[in-house]
Amino acid sequence: MVRGPRRRAVLAHAVVVLLGLLVLLYPFTVGASPSVTCRGTAMRPGDVCAKAGDSGTQTYEQRAADVRNARPVIAVGGLLLTGFGVVLLAGELRRRPGAAAEQPR
Repeated sequence: MVRGPRRRAVLAHAVVVLLGLLVLLYPFTVGASPSVTCRGTAMRPGDVCAKAGDSGTQTYEQRAADVRNARPVIAVGGLLLTGFGVVLLAGELRRRPGAAAEQPR
């Protein structure tokens, strides 16, 4: 049983793993929606969306391609975050109780 400050560290690392899994799953669940929007308004083929700050426009097709291209990037980010959390959690669980207090100065 993990107690005290170690318990908080284990919990924090478990939360990182959970967040990583949520980010990893996003492109396959909520992010898999085929709808393309412009500032919250649904777009259809042929529509154009003005970019913020008068920096140009984007067509429906360009925005749809951006959404498709972002999915793998988000999934890889979630995978990396999950892996980072697993490494932290495994390291914390392998550490002997009181090992931090035994380190020489």
